[in-house]
Amino acid sequence: MTNIIEKTRKQLNLDLDLGLALGKAEGNLNFLAEQSNKENRQSSITEGMAILDALEAVQVARKAWQEIIREKKSLAYS
Repeated sequence: MTNIIEKTRKQLNLDLDLGLALGKAEGNLNFLAEQSNKENRQSSITEGMAILDALEAVQVARKAWQEIIREKKSLAYS
């Protein structure tokens, strides 16, 4: 029983850590995208595109992660 509880705790911690990391990355990329879009900012188009591409990738990963979490919950309650 203790082994099951420990495995569950580790999985929940991993789930939480990944969710928090994705949220932090998305927030930072949103900030960078806003900063690179300011009129007085001297950033290249390449930098702006890289930021937006990274932001989109993180958003896709976050949405996929949310779907995985929903599936896990669904399986746990079935």
